[in-house]
Amino acid sequence: MKRKNRFLIMLSVLFLLLLTACSGSKESSSSEKPEGKKAEKEEVVEIKYFNWDADQTAINKIIADFEAKNPNIKVKSEVLIPGGSAVDNMTRMDVLMSAGEQVDVVSIPNVDQAVLRAANGMFEPLDDYFKKDKLDIKEEYLINAAYDGKVYALPHLTNYWYILLNKDHLDEAGLPIPEVGWTWDEFKEYATKLSKGEGKDKRYGVYFHTWGEYANPILFAEKEHPYMIDEKKSIFDDKSFDYWFELRRDLEKAGAIKPFSDVIGAELNYRTEFFNEQASMLMTASWTVADVGNVEKYPHDFKTAFAPMPRMSEDSPIGSTNVAGEFSAISKNSKHKEASYKFLKYVTGEGSQVRGLSSWKDADGEATINTMVAGKENYYDVDSLLHTLFNDEVKGAYTSDLAISYGNELKKNVLEAGFTKFMLDDISVKEAKEFMVEEANKIIEVNKK
Repeated sequence: MKRKNRFLIMLSVLFLLLLTACSGSKESSSSEKPEGKKAEKEEVVEIKYFNWDADQTAINKIIADFEAKNPNIKVKSEVLIPGGSAVDNMTRMDVLMSAGEQVDVVSIPNVDQAVLRAANGMFEPLDDYFKKDKLDIKEEYLINAAYDGKVYALPHLTNYWYILLNKDHLDEAGLPIPEVGWTWDEFKEYATKLSKGEGKDKRYGVYFHTWGEYANPILFAEKEHPYMIDEKKSIFDDKSFDYWFELRRDLEKAGAIKPFSDVIGAELNYRTEFFNEQASMLMTASWTVADVGNVEKYPHDFKTAFAPMPRMSEDSPIGSTNVAGEFSAISKNSKHKEASYKFLKYVTGEGSQVRGLSSWKDADGEATINTMVAGKENYYDVDSLLHTLFNDEVKGAYTSDLAISYGNELKKNVLEAGFTKFMLDDISVKEAKEFMVEEANKIIEVNKK
């Protein structure tokens, strides 16, 4: 019995020695193949990029080019709501992130929406990544989305606001294409001279939409922040309101602009108002450059000219305009932040040129425009387009040094609401300003830190 036990013990020892030898053999074999460890380190990860580009052609090219340069990162494009409004897309994104879905990199339509979500802890701060890369972000991009001293989102598109003009209508009225430095008073003269006809055949000199940018474009083009003077005081008692609100009312009285009540009631499309020749001028932004040549979607046969944004007066800075952007950010809950950061840099940097006008300072904007208009030059006054976008005098006034999380509230509930009251309730500018200041103060008070 004892012999049997000794035998079993010996067998056990031999078995353990055999296992150790095999294990050592495997380790030796593994150490002889460093590529095995390298392959393990370069594990392929998949990140998801949520956006709302109905046409995924540009996105697919960006992803393909990025993956070719980064074979260990796969990017899956997830479309939120194709053709949906910015509000609908952001609502869906918020729901997905709250539900714990895999969200790595996301598109945001504007700086207000980006800062709001940064303040709510939804996005990853990027400053440590920049420091590691030795990047001076202000030297790399025209604009960024910062909050509380940290950058949370980078622009994948830059939008320069400008004026579209029907060149045929200008020629008919004997009006030259406006140059940088023209004023809103001159714009008013153009709108009046370009208006024509009555009733159903009425052609207005200009169409303005319902957004806050149309309620007072001077705030966006000439002020460092469109809603605030500093962290405690709003801008809604600014003298520009006296000038702009009266100018808008005068345009309506002169029949030079479609009545605001009609714009709201009919829920009009600003693009079709211009391309259907219901209006001779349209204040909009450079996301419409491609629309000018898209005659399948917007049938027309006239040539479009471009002019920089007018200024309030001869005393205002020359060339100041609203330079806005669409942004991308990394989700705070992403499990692949390093990979997401690599893609964020690419989609807002080198890759952004595929999508449209870039905010990346190394981008060749003129090459982008020439590609966009190639073969469709008969629909563009190309000289005025290039002069408007790439004139050294054209610059943005906005600075991210003052960033608030409630900008969208001020835009919707104060600026747009105040302008609507002025136009529809026939109140004075003074009364409208008092209303806006009061409403702004309520919002500022609620959002005090």
